[in-house]
Amino acid sequence: MSELVPGGNLPLPSGPVSIRVPGAFDVSALVTDDGGKVGGDDDFVFYNQPDAPGARLRDDTLTVDPARLRPGATRVTVAVSPPSPERF
Repeated sequence: MSELVPGGNLPLPSGPVSIRVPGAFDVSALVTDDGGKVGGDDDFVFYNQPDAPGARLRDDTLTVDPARLRPGATRVTVAVSPPSPERF
């Protein structure tokens, strides 16, 4: 298991990886290419849109499968933030 510090980067393994963030946090992901560009709305994963090609959010766990990301995708940025008050 690797520990990722805030602002840190790690290469993804060859198979699926799961990131679990327990507690009262919102987890989201952004799938981009080498230039940092998204391909469209489907490249955003968050509580209201929990699925994208190669990325899935279920409860407090984000699972990324690099082999299933959209063509041209080379990065997945994960953001963890406090939940918005209106969700409670």
